[in-house]
Amino acid sequence: MPRIVRLYGTARNLRFTPPGEPGVEVWCANGPRTVSARLKRDVTEEWTRWFNLHSKAHILGTYPVGWHFYQHLAAGRPVYMLKAHEELPTSVAFPGPAIQQTFAVNGKPIRYFTCSVCWLIAFAIFEGFERIELWGFELRDTKPGSAFEWERPCFAYWVQRARDHGIDVTYQAEIAKLYEEGKMVPGDPSAYEGTLYGYSTKPEPDWDIATEDWITRN
Repeated sequence: MPRIVRLYGTARNLRFTPPGEPGVEVWCANGPRTVSARLKRDVTEEWTRWFNLHSKAHILGTYPVGWHFYQHLAAGRPVYMLKAHEELPTSVAFPGPAIQQTFAVNGKPIRYFTCSVCWLIAFAIFEGFERIELWGFELRDTKPGSAFEWERPCFAYWVQRARDHGIDVTYQAEIAKLYEEGKMVPGDPSAYEGTLYGYSTKPEPDWDIATEDWITRN
């Protein structure tokens, strides 16, 4: 059986996601309530890895229930964060710098990450998965100036990068329609001058935004 990972977003179409299958990894991000509410079932028994690429302060201020959830995870249920936290027994430092080096562009660590799912697709490539399923992603503009305007090109870039590695990438009809409409065009990572998502957008206190490196390595 090929190595398969399902990435769960939080868009409305997540409710059409089939139940988890043995041997298939399920990755979720951010707060558990939103995922379960969109999924229309409890995600607790399905997920294999959780991700929250934001600072502790941001998590506590935005979804404190998520922090409580992370505190009570059983061994073997890792939550990947910008850095490991002593008060979260199963927290793991996300290997962002290693991923950046692996997918370097023009000899420099790639910075083209505009949202969590882009990091997760890159991580799935990094880990050698053979199939990536994207569930619960729509990326449609719902209002002028929507964040999806700059997230879509990055999303498309990482989907293409996965396919260039021979990985089978699937997504739902909403994403397929954006491709058909010409709204899902891969961006150019060498031209990207924006922030490094997570690390520089909701940074930990010991992350240096100017140098994009940890002030005190952990």
